[in-house]
Amino acid sequence: MLLRLLSTCCWAIAFAAESAPNMLTIMPDLSSGFVRNYNPFRADALATTKDFVFEYLYIYEENEVHYRLAEKFQLDKDLKGITITLRKGIKWSDGMPFTADDVAYSLQLLKQEPKLDYDSLGGWLSHIEVYNENEVYISLVRPNAQIAQKIASAVIVPRHQWENVDNKLDYTNPTPVGSGPFTTIKAFSSNNIVQCRNELYWQKDELKVDCIRYPMVRTNDELISRLSSGEFDWASAFIPDIDRNYASYSPNYHYFHRPSTVVSLMLNFKHPDEEVRNTINDIRFRRAISMGLERDTLINVALFGQGQKATFASGLESKFDEWVSDTSAEQHLYYIRYHPDAAQRLLDEAGIVDRDGDGFRDLPSGKPFFLSIVAPIEWTDFTSAANVASDMLRQIGLDVRAIALPLPVYIDRLCKGKFDIGITNYFSGLTPYRYLDSAFNSAYQTATYPRFAQHKYVNKDVDTLLDAFLLTTNKQEQVAIINDLHLIIAEQQVTVPLYYKLNTVEFTTSRFAGWRVKPNGKPNVPPIWYTERARLIQILDLKPIDPIIFRNQDKKWLN
Repeated sequence: MLLRLLSTCCWAIAFAAESAPNMLTIMPDLSSGFVRNYNPFRADALATTKDFVFEYLYIYEENEVHYRLAEKFQLDKDLKGITITLRKGIKWSDGMPFTADDVAYSLQLLKQEPKLDYDSLGGWLSHIEVYNENEVYISLVRPNAQIAQKIASAVIVPRHQWENVDNKLDYTNPTPVGSGPFTTIKAFSSNNIVQCRNELYWQKDELKVDCIRYPMVRTNDELISRLSSGEFDWASAFIPDIDRNYASYSPNYHYFHRPSTVVSLMLNFKHPDEEVRNTINDIRFRRAISMGLERDTLINVALFGQGQKATFASGLESKFDEWVSDTSAEQHLYYIRYHPDAAQRLLDEAGIVDRDGDGFRDLPSGKPFFLSIVAPIEWTDFTSAANVASDMLRQIGLDVRAIALPLPVYIDRLCKGKFDIGITNYFSGLTPYRYLDSAFNSAYQTATYPRFAQHKYVNKDVDTLLDAFLLTTNKQEQVAIINDLHLIIAEQQVTVPLYYKLNTVEFTTSRFAGWRVKPNGKPNVPPIWYTERARLIQILDLKPIDPIIFRNQDKKWLN
């Protein structure tokens, strides 16, 4: 390990010596090898495609909207349409002007070619009308008060390039034409990518970072060792005992935790084995699973304390406590707390008892009952949590084993219903709607959708309430709907909430200043993950540190 660490460190120093001093080294995603794929419609696109090659119309960050390619939007009073006004003077990286035709074409693609529609936006679009070169109107098939947030996820591509591409989902777009800050592919290999500035970028004067470098890292453990060597300026990794294993290496190494969405166990309501399926569909079994888990210990052992115990039985984030009444919030808390005796009584009542004396409970028919929890091998915090949860469930007599799978296999298993139990995280949003919709809307339970609702639990009342949320902008009405959704999901124990993940952000002040801070002086750096849109806003704030200043700086991190 020491030789590898020294080798990595020397390589990084040599690379930095040969490169521009304002090259930012980032880790937006783990990889086993890069393929030159800058197609923003593909799930396997490189993690530096969105934001850095293709900018968005605007970016939501908590209660703020950062306008990017667009300068404003206006939702119709009847919620049946939205007008988007674009910035003037923007050009694509090949010099062609960016216009409303590009926006209309990109949105129309999602409607005409559902395979490109990664965020289920196309089904909302009725027709798209270009008013002039800087204004586009989008008519909706039905009212949607949240459509602006949905459109925020739409990637805008240059029409003059993409209308000539026949099989768009097969296309890897190796030489991209984009609107973002880093469209020049300076170096590309299977283990290292360097993307440099777009000289036609509309904010090129504000951009002080010349290039971003994205090296291949296979596992979280490898990332930790390379972070400690100082190779990365910005990463988001789970590091056990982070003060000892990272921050102690240098006064210029900084980190902080951002509370994030819930991590839950997801049971397969449509399990291929009929008797197992019937057992999973028994609320007593799901509650027994939940009450057999000692969440404080799980967090301390599997996550080294870097998590917060779930406080809502529906899995809602703790920041949304004003959306649920105190009575509703407390009603089902008992079922997400550690009550092993009650869990065993429920299993007994459900007929899940040890019939052959081997120490493990069997199915009601007498057949042995084996369950597995699948987790992605690359995400060490998930695999550790799955292992600890499995051990805890064995203590109440359930033969449960954790299985670590490569990330693509793990996702494929969940999406195709080939699992018993999966551990997964969920989306966050400005309101609870995004989590509840992505996690429980039955429309997202086909193999072409992401993993989040693949428990296959279907409740028409849940779908109806989710639809109703989109029909109102009245906060009081929205709160009532969310409260009802919480009660249904908590009552049915659809998922088993475990803990709120703390997204850890690591950044160094060795080479760059301008890291974002809150008014109270605490760090406010977003994760660099490919799912985090605010990462672009942070990069625009960064500026390289003069080496002379760096040598004389004190131990405080620079702003």
